[in-house]
Amino acid sequence: MDLPWLDRGRIATGAVILIVVLVVGAVGWAFVEQLTLAQELQEEARKLEGLVSTREAERDQLAATLAYVQTDEYVEKWAREELKMARPGEVVVLPLVIAAEDQPDPASTPEAPEPRFELPDSRPFWVVWWDAIFGP
Repeated sequence: MDLPWLDRGRIATGAVILIVVLVVGAVGWAFVEQLTLAQELQEEARKLEGLVSTREAERDQLAATLAYVQTDEYVEKWAREELKMARPGEVVVLPLVIAAEDQPDPASTPEAPEPRFELPDSRPFWVVWWDAIFGP
């Protein structure tokens, strides 16, 4: 009982075509995945290059600051501004800055109440405890 449409050649051809389609599909899928991965890696590389350039700029700025801090000019500036020092023969003038809003108004400040000394409670101890536990 040989069916005319189930020829061995047709089945083999169909199987080969199916295998070729599956292989081409798998290769195509892998190619698309590799392209996507390559794009993600390029984007990450661009981000890292920007970060590297930022860090290099910071390094250059710190190197310039280090070079300035090691000069006599910086030491003199620091001594004058921070320590309020002067060279021999110079006079240091410190301005006294008093803001009107910082000064308390004597009329508006309440006077501190004088301390009162209270005598110990003259009630019996059990009444004091009763009031402490259950309230007055």
